[in-house]
Amino acid sequence: MAFAVLTRDVADAQAYASALAPLEIVAMPVTRTVEVPGALAGHVADIVVVMSPRAAHQLAKSGVEAGQVWAVGPATKRALEIAKLRATVPADVVDGAGLARALVKAGVRGKRVLVPRAEEGRTEPLEILRAAGAEVIDVVAYRTVAAVPDDPRGKHLLESGQAAVCCVFAPSQVTALGTLVDLARISAKLCAIGETTAQAVRAAGVSEVAVAPSPTPEGMAQAVRSVYPIGR
Repeated sequence: MAFAVLTRDVADAQAYASALAPLEIVAMPVTRTVEVPGALAGHVADIVVVMSPRAAHQLAKSGVEAGQVWAVGPATKRALEIAKLRATVPADVVDGAGLARALVKAGVRGKRVLVPRAEEGRTEPLEILRAAGAEVIDVVAYRTVAAVPDDPRGKHLLESGQAAVCCVFAPSQVTALGTLVDLARISAKLCAIGETTAQAVRAAGVSEVAVAPSPTPEGMAQAVRSVYPIGR
């Protein structure tokens, strides 16, 4: 049996089980999200930009008044649908910067654009919107902190060389994982959900990292296929 260690919680990791078959998925959540209480309270905006499922969850609870909601990614789209929030989700956009550019094309000059984001999140989308004349309301709505996994299997598989691949989904996860195992010395092939995460892997001393062409289970499967033989 070959194993894939994913730095996500059990529920999120299982969403990748079919795409990564026949690898056995082992969840190894190395971070957790802490909300900033009341961060979105009282805000009114013409447009809300939602770049993650966590931001979608907080928007749903906040009661923010917004004319439009724009979002990126299938997971974020699902979170908004569950919350019964209508959103524009451009099909060809894969990250926050791309979403900001799509918004610029739609027209943002003079509009109040609320961007709830992670404390450690990239600011490029905000810069793109400001440059186009938007009044950007930058709100740190949550932060990511390191966490010790409850299940020790992932760490054991990586350290013992039994894991075929290790899939990481955010720079913060790479940093947290690096405190638990020496990424430069493990034999598992590293696969990143995007280039920003891949840069964090390289900074940790890993010269070869496969990068998913899209931030989806199938995109990650393509990255894994480039370094390890799995079904198509």
